[in-house]
Amino acid sequence: MRRIARARLPRSLVVLAATVMAMTAGTNAVAAGKYKLPPVKHVWIIMLENENYSDTFGAPAADPYLARTLRGKGVLLTKYYGIGHDSLDNYIALASGQPPNTDTQHDCHTFSAFIGSTNHHGIETRAGCVYPADIQNIGTQLVTNGLRWKEYAEGMGNIPSREAAACGHPVVNGPDGTQAAVKGDGYATRHNPFVYFRNVIDHKTYCNRHVVALGTPHGAMPSTAVPGETGLATDLKSLKSTPSLSFITPDLCSDGHDYPCKNRGGKGSAAADIDAFLKTWVPKIRASAAYKDGGLIEITFDESDGPKSDSTACCGETAGPNAPMPGITGPGGGRVGALLISPFIKAGTRSTVAYNHYSMLAANEKLFGLPLLGEARTVTSTFGHDVFTAYSK
Repeated sequence: MRRIARARLPRSLVVLAATVMAMTAGTNAVAAGKYKLPPVKHVWIIMLENENYSDTFGAPAADPYLARTLRGKGVLLTKYYGIGHDSLDNYIALASGQPPNTDTQHDCHTFSAFIGSTNHHGIETRAGCVYPADIQNIGTQLVTNGLRWKEYAEGMGNIPSREAAACGHPVVNGPDGTQAAVKGDGYATRHNPFVYFRNVIDHKTYCNRHVVALGTPHGAMPSTAVPGETGLATDLKSLKSTPSLSFITPDLCSDGHDYPCKNRGGKGSAAADIDAFLKTWVPKIRASAAYKDGGLIEITFDESDGPKSDSTACCGETAGPNAPMPGITGPGGGRVGALLISPFIKAGTRSTVAYNHYSMLAANEKLFGLPLLGEARTVTSTFGHDVFTAYSK
């Protein structure tokens, strides 16, 4: 795999991450040996909000850009599931493989640190929100392998007194003031998984470099952006500036969470707001040199809403050590569907294999040659021939 310029991780975290990778490398090698994955070099994850499969991919008149236009360019995963309720546990699962706990299930209205935490085979076994430094995520894994990642958060820093324009998060053990959108700012900390890890937020320079504002489609950044902070539009301009992994978090209007939108005007429905965001950014990604050089776009939803009526699960998901029911009223987060677009995927195809957020994390870790974290090690299915239908090696 081609490597780009090495990002810097604090020395103590390099040692820790290397130890974790060595402990789990055998598991990853066995799992990856079953299928030769395509040489994907860049992944973009776009996480949307609170829709079940039947209301999005199953109702294309509601969101024609997602369910018709983009659907015709990639593979639709018809049996893709969230792993829990509410939002936050799904984001954390996709970034780190950590299962829901009783705090993350309820979106951590207090940005609380774990107290007396216990790491059991890479799983944090107690309740809390901000994971201790020994709990890894795919971002810290990538840096250890000399690869780059970024979280791009729409709206972050629009109101500087609410959150910073880089590494935006509440004070540890303080209240989360971003649980609801306000006029001019729809950033939600709970939709930005990487700031829930001490090995990210405890290193300010590192966090500022990797957790950034999305910026405008023309590259403009918030007025309080840190020196050198660049958004997605600017980074897409060259292979060198495009991270290996880009996690894209729309604001509470663009992701379909709020309707009517509270931070700004919307397009007429939650589905229309989602379409507008995707119509702005997906063509930019697909036009980039990085996408053409082994790119993969992953679009999905955090959980199936209804409200909370669909808590079904798949793929061997079990209850975490501190959440008897990951879906609060059931075993999972319900059927949401996912759409993947790549030069390695035949356009207009579909897969009926069951997958969930742990499956997507495991697939991304395998693509980058990383060991599997948390529940990604136990998930029963990860992306293979059914997904990468234009790659036969």
